[in-house]
Amino acid sequence: METTQNTPVEVTKPKETMYETIEESIGKMRLAFDNATLPGIFEILLTVGYTEEKINLLKNDLAHLEDLQQTQTKEYAEQYAETELFNNKRKEIDSEYTLHRGLVNILFKGNTHARTALTLDEPKPRTYTVWFQQVTNFYDQLGGIAELQTKASTVGVTETKVTAQKQAIIDLQGIKESQRIEISEAQAATEARDIAFDNLYPQYTDYIKYAKILLAGNQLLEAIGVTVK
Repeated sequence: METTQNTPVEVTKPKETMYETIEESIGKMRLAFDNATLPGIFEILLTVGYTEEKINLLKNDLAHLEDLQQTQTKEYAEQYAETELFNNKRKEIDSEYTLHRGLVNILFKGNTHARTALTLDEPKPRTYTVWFQQVTNFYDQLGGIAELQTKASTVGVTETKVTAQKQAIIDLQGIKESQRIEISEAQAATEARDIAFDNLYPQYTDYIKYAKILLAGNQLLEAIGVTVK
């Protein structure tokens, strides 16, 4: 009987790809454009159109890109700060809510009206929107129905605590709105930065390509960020 042998399949490992950060790319462009007018570099690249005026335009575009990068960094820092503030405030409210809900859950055992009004038989949701509705309803019902508030006070869920939680919820919504604004501004700053970068970086790579050809093997290439072996 004829037999066949399985031919070993050679598995090719994917090549490792090195990604530069925006900051690293900006640094490379700054080095190249700042030294583009050095003797031995400028007059050679001038032959392919890199006049002093063109180099200055590239520098101006780079300065604009750096401003946009700083703005993007600032906007994201503000977004992260607002998100941290929101998370901490929500955690604070939820901690009190969990305590209060647990206490009145025992207190109102068998009280269908109270349990329905306070949604005590519904699980505590994870999503913010539904969680917010449940917590808001809980304290609105306690604060709006005198009988429930009076009984809840007997286990420490006093009117003062309910009022404080209601104000905290209002504050949380304000923080949430501020967070949405910060997210929007950070996204807009990123988009503006990316557009400027996508416009300038190809011009930088063209400059480097010309330099590598016209200054092949010349140590002056090091001045514009090209390693010469």
